[in-house]
Amino acid sequence: MPIRSRTNWRVQGPLLAFLLVSLALAFVVFRYFLLTFAVAGSVALMLSRVHGALSRRLGGRDGLAAALLALAVMLVILVPLVMYGVLIGQQAMAFLDWLRPHLEPQEWDRFWRETLPARSPAVARFLRQAGWQAPPLSASIARVTGAANQYFQVVLAGTAAVLLDLLIFLMMLFFLLRDGEALRESLRGISPFTRGQETELIEHLAGTVKASMQAMIVVPLIQGVVAFIGFSAFGVPSPLLWAVMVIFAALIPILGSPLAWIPAALYLLVNGHVAKAIGMAAYGVFVISMVDNIVKPMILKGAAQIHTMLGFLSIMGGLLAFGPKGLIVGPVVLSLVLSAYRIYRYDILRWREEEGLEMPPPETTATAEVEHEKSLAAP
Repeated sequence: MPIRSRTNWRVQGPLLAFLLVSLALAFVVFRYFLLTFAVAGSVALMLSRVHGALSRRLGGRDGLAAALLALAVMLVILVPLVMYGVLIGQQAMAFLDWLRPHLEPQEWDRFWRETLPARSPAVARFLRQAGWQAPPLSASIARVTGAANQYFQVVLAGTAAVLLDLLIFLMMLFFLLRDGEALRESLRGISPFTRGQETELIEHLAGTVKASMQAMIVVPLIQGVVAFIGFSAFGVPSPLLWAVMVIFAALIPILGSPLAWIPAALYLLVNGHVAKAIGMAAYGVFVISMVDNIVKPMILKGAAQIHTMLGFLSIMGGLLAFGPKGLIVGPVVLSLVLSAYRIYRYDILRWREEEGLEMPPPETTATAEVEHEKSLAAP
């Protein structure tokens, strides 16, 4: 081996080992925040142009513009959750007002032996055939109280974790908006991509994130309209209130609209409207909930040029893999894969096919084939 090669390896070997160890330690420290960083980075990328325009209006104060945008994002997240919590609280108070008179021992016994069979004979018959007898009042109260206590503890712990995660997300979003351009320039020095490839990658990512955000706003509104039609058709009282609850429930990932239409179906069932309850449940499963699975991929296809099937799979896979954050991370991962595919096909393979010929710069090669990649999005 030449002396120079041995010398280079003696220098580069320890440097490479140091780099790998540093990256491994960094992963151990920051792994809990990588998913939050991915979401914050995606949102910051989508808002970068808005931040630039707002900063110019504020006289070049990037920090103030970033703080205002972070505050706006926080309001967009918290306001629907608070309003939904208020609606749930109102319904819970109304339920307690209805339940309080029935907690007297005589009323409790009368409810199970007379009221329930009269209002919903099918439910009473099912409970009788299953061998389920009316429980003593004290045992029922103890059981409900214990379950409510456990549920409250779980909700309290989950709420604290969500608020902490939201705080970290907002901090990341602020700094990424304020220092995003400087971070991009520092990464550009080690990036293997050309300027054209970087531009195409960033634009496709921004379009994908924007489409995901649009879907998160548009889909609940459509579900609310569809739910209002169903609630009115099946005789659910106050259909507009229930439809508003569907809109806010649809903003909650994973759980979504069933948080609203399942209680509506149960209300019909308890009041003896068995056929309407079954119809309401079927309408919720096959119509209200299916809006989410149909409209979101269509929005991704139209705004980000992503095939409908791939968009659907990226959303569902993201939810299963990453939870609520997967609504954004899933499509972003798909966008990265599609961008890598285009770069490989239109740049790397083109160079190999044109061996010995002078090729145009890669930044023109990738962008010249943008129209062709749109055809890939067609189903």
